[in-house]
Amino acid sequence: MKMIRDNPMTIDEAANLAKCSYHTIHRAIKKGDLAAYKPGKTVLILEKDLTNWFMSKKIHAVRIGKPRNRVKVHSGR
Repeated sequence: MKMIRDNPMTIDEAANLAKCSYHTIHRAIKKGDLAAYKPGKTVLILEKDLTNWFMSKKIHAVRIGKPRNRVKVHSGR
């Protein structure tokens, strides 16, 4: 894993790094899941905040059961 630093990046750069769309990052900021800063006109995201948000989306494999058997219905004609 890459060392976490406090490097600021734009939404586009964050989206490229996380391999997702600009809109996904923007929604996460709007929802309050991802911290962002706006010192001027540009919205900036710290690398450590992006890493924490990305890791919070981690899912665990879940074992699912066998599919149900289908019942065949025959018409009595």
